Amino acid sequence: MKHVNLSLAVLQHEREMGLGAFAGLLDRAGVHYELLTTGGARLPDAAEFDGVLVLGGSLAADDPALLETRRWIRNAVLREVPILGVCLGGQLLATALGGSVGPALCPEIGVHDVFRTAKHDPLFSGLPGRFAAFGWHEHEFKLPPGAVSLAGSLACEHQAFRFGSNAYGLQFHSEVRTEDLEQWPTVRAYAGLIERAAARWDEVAAELDRVTPELDELARKVLDGWLGLVTDRGAVGERLRVAA
Repeated sequence: MKHVNLSLAVLQHEREMGLGAFAGLLDRAGVHYELLTTGGARLPDAAEFDGVLVLGGSLAADDPALLETRRWIRNAVLREVPILGVCLGGQLLATALGGSVGPALCPEIGVHDVFRTAKHDPLFSGLPGRFAAFGWHEHEFKLPPGAVSLAGSLACEHQAFRFGSNAYGLQFHSEVRTEDLEQWPTVRAYAGLIERAAARWDEVAAELDRVTPELDELARKVLDGWLGLVTDRGAVGERLRVAA
C-alpha cells in the first residue's frame, strides 16, 4: 500500500541498530522518513511529523542519556502523534508513559514464538495467533497505566501493547535480518548478552535466515498496519484543517 504523503521521524540510538527490513518497506510505500540520532542534539518538534518510529539499541531504557528522549516520546504521545517503538523503543514508550522495565524470565536471543492475545486491535487482529519473531533482550516492559496488552511469549509476559489509538510498543523484532546481525558483535552490550545466554552468533544467524520469509511477512503486516493508522489520522487532521 502506498503512503506517499507521510513523513516519519525515526529515532536511532546507535548506528548498529537501523531500520533493517523496514527501510525497504518504507521506500516501496513512498514514505519519507528522517533518521534522528538520540542522546545528542535537540530533537525537532514531533508535531512536524506524521508519525514516529523508535528503534532498538543496547542502552537501558532508564539510561540518563535517554532522559530527554523519553520526555520527547511522552510529549509526542500526549499530542497524539502515532508512535511505533521496537525493543528498546517499546521499552522507552512504556517508561515514558509511566510503565517500567525489569528483568525478563530469561533472555530471548534469536527466533522464538509470540502468541497474540488481542482479539480486537487495528494492527494485531490480522496477525496469526502464534507467529515467529526475533528477540534480542533480557529485560521486558511492564505496561503503563491504561495500556492494552496485545501479545506475549513464554519468557516475556508482554511482547506488545497499545496505548491510546495509535501508539504501539513491541518487544520483538520483525525487521532484523542477518546483515544487521553481522554488525552487532562489535557492540559490547550485545556481545555480553549472547555470552550470558550461552548462544552462538552463527547459530542465531542461521536460525534467522531460516525464518526470514515469515519475518518479511510479519514486518510487512506490522508496518503497513501501523502506517494505515498514521494515514487515517493525517486524513482526519487534513479534513479538520479544511473545515476550519
